[in-house]
Amino acid sequence: MTQRKAPKGAAITPFAASAALDGEEELVVGLPPATAAAEARPVPAAPAVDLSGRAKAWFAIGPGRSGKTTLLRYLAEVILDGGREAVFAALDPQNRSLTGFLGGVQEPPTNDAAAVAKWLERLLRHLMAHRQSALLDLGGGDTSLGRLLADVPDLADAMEEAGVSPVAVYTLGPRVDDLASLASFEARGFQPRAVAILLNEGLADPTLPREDAFARVLRHSAFRAAVARGAVPLWMPRLEPAVAAEVEAKRLHFSDARDGQVPEGRQVAPLGPFDRSRVRKWLEAMEAELAPIRSWLP
Repeated sequence: MTQRKAPKGAAITPFAASAALDGEEELVVGLPPATAAAEARPVPAAPAVDLSGRAKAWFAIGPGRSGKTTLLRYLAEVILDGGREAVFAALDPQNRSLTGFLGGVQEPPTNDAAAVAKWLERLLRHLMAHRQSALLDLGGGDTSLGRLLADVPDLADAMEEAGVSPVAVYTLGPRVDDLASLASFEARGFQPRAVAILLNEGLADPTLPREDAFARVLRHSAFRAAVARGAVPLWMPRLEPAVAAEVEAKRLHFSDARDGQVPEGRQVAPLGPFDRSRVRKWLEAMEAELAPIRSWLP
């Protein structure tokens, strides 16, 4: 994939005018019970931390169909096209769709919650011992990270000391309930130096400005506390749903979809010229949006 010099991602203004009334009552985010929840530690917002030269482990966290797998597919292509290496892992107990797009994806041999948590621990130990990078698709139904944090609450610090920087990436739609994972893990004390909040425009009403569609999320205390602590808010550009569905159904790499190609041996038609243009535009927008955290990529 050709790398382009990209401008910084569009800034997010939590106080954009919207259909949500100023002073509107905030909905309580449903959180699972935690025995030893730590309070978030808000600090002034700062530029994205520089992780150049370090191994990175991406924890993709969020509800189902919020864009996690799409994000990881994109990142995996960037990594592989750049001649770099990383471990790809799918841990969702119900849906491990990442395995349908990439070869060599690691996955637990079971969907038992306790066993998957132990598998995750062994994987992280391996990454730390060998200082390897990884992309971890935790899935909407995953509980392995929460179980591991219950036993190892200083997980992020332990990984940093071993030379692997954890990167927590939360994918969100415009529903306030999508903030539950962010609020829960922040409260449990899982607060890595590198946290990104990816707001998926593809899940919003396309007739509204994105700030309006996400107004309740942007104004919520859970979102604002994370950003104040240093989390980097970004927009995940919208790809035409019909095009995204065709790329997914044909199991195409985004670069192949853009170039009108199909993998050797596959009996599927390439995308037409207009849809190839849409994918090209989306890839350029993704590159530009992730520019502020470019050093976080494995």
